[in-house]
Amino acid sequence: MKKIFKTLLILGTITIFSTTAFSQFEQFVGTFKNTDGAASNIAKIEIKRNGKNFLVQVWGKCSPSDCDWGVEDGFGYTDSTNSARTISVIYRKSFADTILMVRSLAGNRLDVEASTRFTDTSGRANYSRRETFMKDSEQTSLNEDCLPYNPQNLQIKNEGASGWLLTDGSSRMLILDNEADAKNALAMAKRHTSHCFIGRGNNRSNRQNYIVNYWKGDSGIRTNIINEDCISYDSNRLAIKNEGAGGWLLTDGNSRMLMVASREDATLAKQIAGENSKQCFIGRSNSRPNRQSYITNYWR
Repeated sequence: MKKIFKTLLILGTITIFSTTAFSQFEQFVGTFKNTDGAASNIAKIEIKRNGKNFLVQVWGKCSPSDCDWGVEDGFGYTDSTNSARTISVIYRKSFADTILMVRSLAGNRLDVEASTRFTDTSGRANYSRRETFMKDSEQTSLNEDCLPYNPQNLQIKNEGASGWLLTDGSSRMLILDNEADAKNALAMAKRHTSHCFIGRGNNRSNRQNYIVNYWKGDSGIRTNIINEDCISYDSNRLAIKNEGAGGWLLTDGNSRMLMVASREDATLAKQIAGENSKQCFIGRSNSRPNRQSYITNYWR
C-alpha cells in the first residue's frame, strides 16, 4: 500500500510540474517585433498555442513589405528545474533550412537565434543570427537615431595629433586616442551594420558628454577585441533617475552607467541596455583633455 501511495505521489508531483511548465510557456505567446529596425533577417514572429505545442509564424525582412515564411510547428523544452526555457521550430525552404531557437527574456521579450544552412548549389556559407524581439504591445514609439553602413567598407586612419579615425569611407564615425583603440573600434563596428546615437539633439554646453554611441544589426562577421573592457549588469534592475540640472541617470543600482540630457533619452537608453547584459567601452584609459570625445560605448 505504501509503495502504491508513493508511486501515486510521484506521478502527482510530475503532473504538477508538467502543468506548471505548461503554463509558463504562455510567456512565449503573442506577436513580437524585432527591436532592431535595421535588422535584415527576421522582422516579426507570432506564436500561438496548439495543444501542448505551438504554431509559429515568421515574417522576414523584405521590401516593400515583409515576407511571410508561413506557419510551422514549434516545440517547447524545459530545463532541469522544469522551468519553460525554449521553443524550437524548423523552416524548410527550397534553397535553405532555418532552425529557430526561441528563449524567453524579462520584460516581454524573446531572444531568437536563427541558424540557416543552405541546401542549394550556391556555395553560400551557412550563418547564424541572434536578435531580440519585444511583444508588440510593449513596443515603444521612441525613434532611434541610427546610420546604416557597410561593414566591409570600414577602415581606420592615422590623423596625427588629433587621433585615429574610424570611417566607412563616407562618414567620420569615431575618433580614437591611439592605434590599439582604433583597431578595437574597427573590430567592434565590423560586427554590426548601424551606428546609433542617444542624445545627439541635446544643446548642453558640454554636449559631447551627453551623447551615447551604440551599435545595432548583426553583420555575421566575427572579430576579436583585445582586452575587452566590459561591465556586467542585471537588466532586470535597470532604472532611470532625474538628477535635476545634472541630467538623467541610467543605473543598475550599483553603477552610474551613463548620463543623458532628457527623460526621453534615458528611456531609450534603458530600453537598449535592457536587451543586453554588458556595457562595454573603448578608450576609457585615454588622458586627453576632452577625454569623453575619445570614448565609445557598446552593449553586449
